[in-house]
Amino acid sequence: TTFTTTTTTTRRRNILHRGTSSTSRRPQTSKSSSSKGGKSSSSWGKEKTTLVFDLDGVLYPASNGYLENVRDNQRKFLTEKFNLSLEDARRVRKEAFEKHNQTLKGLRSLGYAVEHDEFTEYVRKGYDEYLSCDLRVNKTLERLKLACSKRKGKMVLMTNTAEKQARKCLGALNIDEKLFEDGIYGSSFMGDNAKPMPEAFEMVCEDIGVSPKECVMFEDSFKNLKTCVALGMGGVFVAGETLEMELGGGGEKNKDKSDKGELNAVANVVQVVVLRF
Repeated sequence: TTFTTTTTTTRRRNILHRGTSSTSRRPQTSKSSSSKGGKSSSSWGKEKTTLVFDLDGVLYPASNGYLENVRDNQRKFLTEKFNLSLEDARRVRKEAFEKHNQTLKGLRSLGYAVEHDEFTEYVRKGYDEYLSCDLRVNKTLERLKLACSKRKGKMVLMTNTAEKQARKCLGALNIDEKLFEDGIYGSSFMGDNAKPMPEAFEMVCEDIGVSPKECVMFEDSFKNLKTCVALGMGGVFVAGETLEMELGGGGEKNKDKSDKGELNAVANVVQVVVLRF
């Protein structure tokens, strides 16, 4: 397996959910694929040994209904726990998520006393109704794990939800936890930090004993990848429902024109790692 880089504004399908022909999807080489300082894309790739995977929207498509179910559960939690109307619950949930890219952290910052385990258990229920095995994903992860081992690198999972809930999702997806034996990191580990905060990524890198510059992040959020690139990480962007919501294309989390312009600008600098099998 070799790693190459390029910059792109093209919206890509989830590479984990498609076929992996080694020749048909190789990008055209160009001057833009060289990194700063005159390094070639191949030399840039040699620095990367560790793969960091997001969970939601990456190991399964965000459009399958599960994330909307989670958002709906979050609204129900607010109505039941704090006696909010559904309209107020929708507004509060939206404000909380937009503030910190993690609803739990956002709610706490707004003054809501939310207990971590109670909240994550409630909002993540129903996973088994939406998540199921996709052998293409499993086989791709197995190949990537092997590639990491050959490079003496590591492969970990990093999500803003709780580790307990992440493991339940892996079970429903029939993804072997041993693929992420180097670490499954979530809100219990990160505490007051959450993606896209740089501290969250730095905590994970420190715990697994690597520099951010050695890592490649698989993400479906531009906000998160923006931080990754700033820290020197490589990024594989998984376009899907999250992109539509961050760009204001639909859903509850609509953004104004200034936010949309900023996110479009990020598309011009995110380094996309193309994995050739």
